[in-house]
Amino acid sequence: MGRKTRGTRLYHLVAEKLATAIVAGEYRIGERLPGERDLATAHKVSRATIREAIVALQNDGVLEARMGSGVYVAAVPTTRAVPLPMDVDPFELTEARILFEGEVAALAATQITEAELAELERLLGEMATANKRGHGEAVDRQFHQAIADATRNKAMASVVESLWTIRLESPKCIELFQRSRASGMKPVVGEHSAILDALRSHDAGAARSAMQAHLRQVMNYLLDASETEALTAAKAHASAQRSRFGTAAALVRS
Repeated sequence: MGRKTRGTRLYHLVAEKLATAIVAGEYRIGERLPGERDLATAHKVSRATIREAIVALQNDGVLEARMGSGVYVAAVPTTRAVPLPMDVDPFELTEARILFEGEVAALAATQITEAELAELERLLGEMATANKRGHGEAVDRQFHQAIADATRNKAMASVVESLWTIRLESPKCIELFQRSRASGMKPVVGEHSAILDALRSHDAGAARSAMQAHLRQVMNYLLDASETEALTAAKAHASAQRSRFGTAAALVRS
C-alpha cells in the first residue's frame, strides 16, 4: 500500500491503517478480521467506508473474503511502486471505462455466482435509497467493483479499483462530476438494473452491451454539464460586454 496523495479518500486512510496493523503483526496471515461493525466502531467510520477499505485491500491481494465466513488476511501488504496519474481528463477516464469495464462485465457474466448476484441486487436497492439522500456515488462504486471482483481476475479487479480512484481523486474529474451532480445526474438505477439482468442470464455479450450503454450515458451527462458551463460562461461574458458598451454608448449620447 503506502501511496498517499492530496485529497486522499477516507477509505484509503482506513485501508492504510489496516495494512499497517497487518505489517505490525496485529493481524496475521490466515487470521480472520473483526466484523464490519466492530471495525467501523474502532475506526470511527461508516460500515460502507470499511467495505471500501476491505475491497481495496482485497484487490491488492492482502485480504480474502470467504463466503459465509468472513474476511481473512491473505498476505502482508507491499508498497505500490507506481503512483496513479491524478490529472486525468474525465472524458478520457470515461472512455477508458467504456472500453475496459465492458469486457469486465462480459467476463463476470461467465463467472458470477448466485451469492454475488444477490449482493448486486442488494446494492441496487441501496443505490435507490442512497440517491434520495445524495450519496449514491459510493454505492455506485461498490456495484462496479463487485462486478470486477466477480471476474475472478485480480488484475482486472485492480484496474477497475484504480479507475475509480482516479475518478474520485483527479481534480479535473472531481470538478466536472460535481457540476454534473449539481445539474441532477445520479447513478441511474435502471441502467444498473439492465447490467444485473444481463449478468443474471450469464450472457457475456448482453453484459458487455449493458455496461457500455450505461457508461456512454455517463459520458453524455458529462458532455451536458460541460456544455452548460460553456453556455453560462458565454452568457456572462456577453452580459458584461453589453453592460460595458451600453454604458459607453450612453456617455456618447450625453
